[in-house]
Amino acid sequence: MPVLVSRSRLTRILYDMKMLRRRLELLEVRLERSLESKKSKEAENSIIRSYSNAIRQIRFVVYSLEVLEVKLESILALNAMTQDLVVVREALKELSRRVRSLPEVSAILDDIGDSIGDVMAEIPVDVDQQVIAVRREAAKKILEEAERLVETDNSKASQIAS
Repeated sequence: MPVLVSRSRLTRILYDMKMLRRRLELLEVRLERSLESKKSKEAENSIIRSYSNAIRQIRFVVYSLEVLEVKLESILALNAMTQDLVVVREALKELSRRVRSLPEVSAILDDIGDSIGDVMAEIPVDVDQQVIAVRREAAKKILEEAERLVETDNSKASQIAS
């Protein structure tokens, strides 16, 4: 019975992650429009920098969530409660820590990570400290890849603006 309950909870967690990503994508579009408007009005550089940084952080969260959603979908599709949940939980924790300047987003990421931790507590997944360390490294690699994607996007945007 715990596996069925866990599966439905993981499905809900996946839904929450997708909804957060969609809201962030909409916010990113609104910020980009506002940034373009401010650039055309020659707004203060500090405002433009603030908007640019917020967009970069949002993009980072969006890319990270996309990868974590795929990982969670794979766990659900295989009907397997695996140690890969540790990767998702650790990535969400680290992601939340990195976007503290977006407190609302950080809090939601913490909640989602806590929900995954609750699911892990319900199912018989034996996770020792060595495995957690390995999974934590895998989580960091996911976030590093998301950072590279953001930098690639920024480079392309700079080339277009030139």
